Amino acid sequence: MEPIIDSFMQQNNGQITVSDAKKLGLNPHLLVDLANRGRLERVDRGVYIDPAVFEDDMYILQYRFNRGIFFKDSALFLHHLIDRTPGQYQLNFPARYHAPAIKQYPVKVYYQKPEWYSLGIEKVLTPGEHQVRVYNIERTLCDILRTRDASDSETIRQAMVNYVQLKQKDIGRLIQYADLFNVRDKINSYMEVLL
Repeated sequence: MEPIIDSFMQQNNGQITVSDAKKLGLNPHLLVDLANRGRLERVDRGVYIDPAVFEDDMYILQYRFNRGIFFKDSALFLHHLIDRTPGQYQLNFPARYHAPAIKQYPVKVYYQKPEWYSLGIEKVLTPGEHQVRVYNIERTLCDILRTRDASDSETIRQAMVNYVQLKQKDIGRLIQYADLFNVRDKINSYMEVLL
């Protein structure tokens, strides 16, 4: 394998994308050639991994649908507030975004007006050690309580208990988001019991 690709993949947990190759000054067709020779494995359009490495589904989804932000239970999982991988990933997109190819993935798609879509975005590491965009913990707690498509009660309870135990929590920001998303009463009822 090309030394520059090998070095990059060692630093990127065995994964490389077409855009990574371009940033490295390489012809992206080199990745196709390496895949044809069995040196790389193509796991999705534009995403290649070392055949000895497990693919990172969450990173692949974010690469393919880069406007998507991990949302609700998927965000809880990424923040380590729940202990089970969601059966279906949840991604939030800006209103009017259209990506017909997403239907082939195990993803529940949400759409929001721009001012809510962009509120509270941060980056975290997936279990595969790749950075993805997700909503911050306080925003996520408010999202899972909203009446339309709220998370199940056990997921909510586990997330709230784990949040209260965090050293790095921001109760002020939680209350601010709770007011914005009209879930202040629900947040208060959990916090009164747990704090």
